[in-house]
Amino acid sequence: MSSFFEVHHKLIGEDSQANISSSHIAIVGIGGLGCSVAMGLVRLGVKNLTLMDHDEIEASNIPRQILFDHSDVGFSKVTVAKQKLSQIFDDLNIATIKVSISAKNGTNHLNGADIVIDCTDNHIARYAISRCCETLDIPMIYGGVEGFNGQVGVFSLHGSKPFHVLFPKVEALVSNEQCNASGVLPFVVQSVGNLQVIEAYKIIRDEDNILNNRLLCINVLTGKQRIINLDIKK
Repeated sequence: MSSFFEVHHKLIGEDSQANISSSHIAIVGIGGLGCSVAMGLVRLGVKNLTLMDHDEIEASNIPRQILFDHSDVGFSKVTVAKQKLSQIFDDLNIATIKVSISAKNGTNHLNGADIVIDCTDNHIARYAISRCCETLDIPMIYGGVEGFNGQVGVFSLHGSKPFHVLFPKVEALVSNEQCNASGVLPFVVQSVGNLQVIEAYKIIRDEDNILNNRLLCINVLTGKQRIINLDIKK
């Protein structure tokens, strides 16, 4: 009988696949980004996940949040996500946490993860994740979407600065967030989610081209992109 991951083995080898499978990744926010990230990680071979989101599925979520369909409206995002992911592989270890993250509860819920992926859509939650990752010394992979634009970066990796230190003016970010709320299309969140999965893969494999304290900015419609080097000094 063939292995699920025999094609992966041809590219990265069985040992690397085993490292991926044994990794524990926490995803905070199971919306458009979180669904894409969770799906990508499971199909990559990650078997240990923590899914954190307080919300229920709404009809307007369905076009972008690829784990859900119309029959899931009204149910818990983390509960349904676990069910859908477990239909892909039946040997997954998935913990679900149906609360909003805060700096107070996050250290308990995220403790034990190798990587935390920020798939939230607001800076209050993002700052809480960042502070928890700094406290726990866990790398944080940030992803953000606005219109056709996306951003991905890695923070708190190997002593690099956390997100909230490099972007300290949370009040200004929240104000801008509230004033410039924009629509978004499915292929934008899926593109950014895939980039977050790639960064997780690179961290697991200890690659040397991780976006550590760097911000990849991309317009998925035009294909234009640039990388901003952030301050990496302690």
